[in-house]
Amino acid sequence: MQDLQLESLSHGMKQRVGIARTLMHDPQVLILDEPANGLDPQARIEMRQLLLQLARMGKTLILTSHILPELARICDTVAIVTHGRLRAFGTLNEIMQRVSQRRMVEVQLTNPQQVETMVRLLRGRLEEGAEINPSPAEAEVRFASNADDDELAAILRIAVQEGIGVSQFHEVSLDLEDAFLSVAGQNHANHQVEDQAWPDTKNTRFGTEKE
Repeated sequence: MQDLQLESLSHGMKQRVGIARTLMHDPQVLILDEPANGLDPQARIEMRQLLLQLARMGKTLILTSHILPELARICDTVAIVTHGRLRAFGTLNEIMQRVSQRRMVEVQLTNPQQVETMVRLLRGRLEEGAEINPSPAEAEVRFASNADDDELAAILRIAVQEGIGVSQFHEVSLDLEDAFLSVAGQNHANHQVEDQAWPDTKNTRFGTEKE
């Protein structure tokens, strides 16, 4: 009868029951496989709040998930594994710095006809090999570059001086999905990617609340 009642619960409630059953013995470490899988948006938010509460209680959480934005909101340490091998390990910021040495900048223009002018300016100011992606339909130019803050400020100043209507000029923050795609792309292009050594995880907390 109890099993029948459990089967009648929603997927989200079943997930909660599973966690409640796990917590009965007050474990210090919880290993959760896809805890947000199949949940609707509201249930996913509630699950995230529950996991963060457990972290605040001092529990160590180790999560696996394909819902990468959820991991970024919960975990303070991330490991990216593809084809059974560890490809990146560290805090989210450390992984971002490791997989993307370039800064992604978005320039929004007031006039789509000035996109080509902006592209010519960028080609003349950025280093060789910088990626420039114009989108005339959106009156937008994105570029990935090693330029520092002073160089970016100079580009914006020159654009304004040359009469280019710039409504937005800002750096685009990368997320965990970007990092995964970068790592997965590198692995696809080169199957001989060297594995990172598994780090010493003593006293490392996976999935605890971000500071």
